[in-house]
Amino acid sequence: MNKTPVWTTGYKPTKEDLKGLCNHRFETAGGLTLDCYLEYETEERETRNEPGSPASMGLVWALVEGVDISEVLGDWVETIEEEALRDLEDQIEDAAFDRGEE
Repeated sequence: MNKTPVWTTGYKPTKEDLKGLCNHRFETAGGLTLDCYLEYETEERETRNEPGSPASMGLVWALVEGVDISEVLGDWVETIEEEALRDLEDQIEDAAFDRGEE
C-alpha cells in the first residue's frame, strides 16, 4: 500500500533548494501549519522610463512534514504571500526601531 498522500508530488526540497528564501509559517483555520518558503522582490522605484512596482513575495515551497504541497493551495497562495510580506515589513520596522532609526 502506498502511504504517500494523493495531494502530494512527494518532492522534499533540499537545504540547497531553500537557500536564500524567506521562511514563513502559515496556519490554516483548521490548524494545518505550512512551512512556507518565498522569494522576496524589493520595491522598484518609479523612474521616467519605468512605472516601478511595490515589494512582493512569491511562494516557492509550501511544506507539510517536509513535503511540498504548493501546487494544491489555490487561493491560499495569495493569502500566504500577503501575510508573509506584512510580517517581513513588520520585522524590518522593528529592527529599525531597535537600532533607533525611527
